[in-house]
Amino acid sequence: MRRALVVLAMLLLMAPPVASYSVPERGVVYQVMVDRFYDGNQSNNRPFYDPSRTNYRLYWGGDLEGLTEKLDYIKSLGVSMIWVSPLNDNVNGIVSGSAPYHGYWTRDYRRIDEHFGTWVDFKRLVEEARKRGICIVVDYVPNHSNPASDGEFGALYDNGTEVTDYFRDAKNASVNPITGIRENVYHHNGNIFVWSGIQLKYANLYGLADFNQLNPWVDSYLTEGARLFIDNGACGLRIDAVKHMELGWLESFYLRLYSGGPLFIYGEYYSPSVQKSDDLYEFYRYSNVSPLLNIPIRADIVRTFGFIGSLETLSRELEGYYSRFVYPNKQLNFLDSHDLIRFLNGARREDALERFHMALALTMTLPGIPVIYYGDESYLVSKDGAGDPYNRPMMVFNNTTKASYIIRTLAELRKTNDALAFGDFRTLHANYSVWAFERTFGTHKLLVVMNKGPSRSLVLDLDWPDGVYRDALGNATIKVQDGKTTVELPRNGFYVFHLEREQEKPLIGSLTPYAVKPGQRILIAGDGFGSSGKVIIGGVEAKVLSWNSTEILVEVPRVKTREAWLNVVVETNGKVSNAARLRYYSGNEIPALVAVNASLVNVSRVNLWIKGNISELAEPRPLLRSSTGYYFTVVPLPNGTAFSVELYEGPYWGELKPLGVKLYGKAAGVVVLSDEPPRVEGKPSSEIPTNGAPPGEGTTPYAVVGALLVILGLAVVWRKRA
Repeated sequence: MRRALVVLAMLLLMAPPVASYSVPERGVVYQVMVDRFYDGNQSNNRPFYDPSRTNYRLYWGGDLEGLTEKLDYIKSLGVSMIWVSPLNDNVNGIVSGSAPYHGYWTRDYRRIDEHFGTWVDFKRLVEEARKRGICIVVDYVPNHSNPASDGEFGALYDNGTEVTDYFRDAKNASVNPITGIRENVYHHNGNIFVWSGIQLKYANLYGLADFNQLNPWVDSYLTEGARLFIDNGACGLRIDAVKHMELGWLESFYLRLYSGGPLFIYGEYYSPSVQKSDDLYEFYRYSNVSPLLNIPIRADIVRTFGFIGSLETLSRELEGYYSRFVYPNKQLNFLDSHDLIRFLNGARREDALERFHMALALTMTLPGIPVIYYGDESYLVSKDGAGDPYNRPMMVFNNTTKASYIIRTLAELRKTNDALAFGDFRTLHANYSVWAFERTFGTHKLLVVMNKGPSRSLVLDLDWPDGVYRDALGNATIKVQDGKTTVELPRNGFYVFHLEREQEKPLIGSLTPYAVKPGQRILIAGDGFGSSGKVIIGGVEAKVLSWNSTEILVEVPRVKTREAWLNVVVETNGKVSNAARLRYYSGNEIPALVAVNASLVNVSRVNLWIKGNISELAEPRPLLRSSTGYYFTVVPLPNGTAFSVELYEGPYWGELKPLGVKLYGKAAGVVVLSDEPPRVEGKPSSEIPTNGAPPGEGTTPYAVVGALLVILGLAVVWRKRA
């Protein structure tokens, strides 16, 4: 018996860690502002509380206990993720006439705000949600703390211990010789008054104390604060204001968080238009690191359905917009949010409710993960105003409406039809008032048809098997024969026809996450994977941790490459899947401030870029021009690794022109590039490696070594006892 127990223990130690992770694209997100949802514990309402709920700038009593109490209601809508507003401890006071009921004025990143509950309450919410097949995504705010010139003046605490405030920090700040910014824990550059360049990243957003994320203490503090939510069961994070943080720091930040397993992390990059601009270019660049909220298309959708606008124009804009993403289905669609006027508060039409249903259904069927703002299902609006804070009224619970039916029905369809989760996007017909588009993923298909004009018939060419297909939202049907069908469209009608057949060939739909380093885990989702097989990443076979016909969990291998993106393929039963793309980092990354002395460029360049010979630098990165004579950016670099870069100039949307300048550096916290390769002790510069395992990293993970030691120890104990 002892021998059997020892063998079992050895097998458990040797077995790879396998966890259950959800596929974000197959789900729907429900966004909740905690204070405005449900009051489950009246003892934590005060101070700054309005029991009459007429002052929109005070607390109204919602908390984690209340949210937990209403989980069955949320489950009835078919959603699988709840995005909760920021929960960290906020300032204790009124700032500019408002209490921090919204959660965006953090003072302590290791504590839950007393108005919302405790870590015990959060953990119970996570556990109860998990029982219902729902996971919790937490809004996290690493760009800034709280107002710098009012309230607690940027006061910052570490689990109750005061660290600093904005004015005390200013006394200890110094000017960074590279960026020209006065900084310490915070940046001291005033408020943003030019919404581009250095101001955008290094000044205070609407007066909020802007963190210096390259300060090692701040870097660690913000990372550990995020890990607290993950360690307590959160399945993901929504990152606030990513537009105002250096992408290179965010990359390092995300990579550290992914070490615990496949998380769903997405950001808020506020870019209000689909028109080409430097801002939209950066929006797409940030999306290559983690998904983003589809803010640029939201205004067009609301204008087209809530006011006037051509569906043909909308379809053309959306096709161009989605075509630029590596993973368009990973981005997040929404109709209403805590930042914008609710559709029903803003629309000026007699048929606003019918148009709301159309716009809601569209956000549920476009490429991307749908986000439902709390109360959309119950037509929640404020009679006191339209925008912030009136877009945050107290929740009204009603899951019997047509809106709730649309949400519930299409949420369930996402779980069975992968065209909704992973499908492409192709317009079949569009004019001012009628739009038909098709989405296809292997043998799963979706036909969406809408009409906001007078009733009419529409004939479509449709490559579907002959047969009759029913609308998921109603009783309408179409008959497909010889590749054609006719759809009868009433005014303000919206149809979703669908087709599901068995997928015989392996087909990858998504990776979660899609930007990782060696040793981290990714969840591969799709169909036709069979019961076993191989996963090849960048030509190297990956370690499989779990496998079923629609999901595979693997560990990313180390790959010798200079490329930013690697192909991921699944091989099963002699068949090979399509190639999915993985953004690859070589490992041991630190956020490095990389600088080029302007004197090395000879003349002043408006747009200067660097591109290098390691995966982290394989795609061009734009540089900012400082007042101290440097161009600079932040890059996640493998610590201690030597590298080279070439300089380019050119516009964001145009072709980049090489300048014929090659520079060298060695990864550290600050890297000033030189025209001479760095020397490594004992080696001439020509022999400095620029690829391979970073210093201090071997091919055997510490966990494996530890497991082997434990196995040996058990074997010795068993032998002695025998």
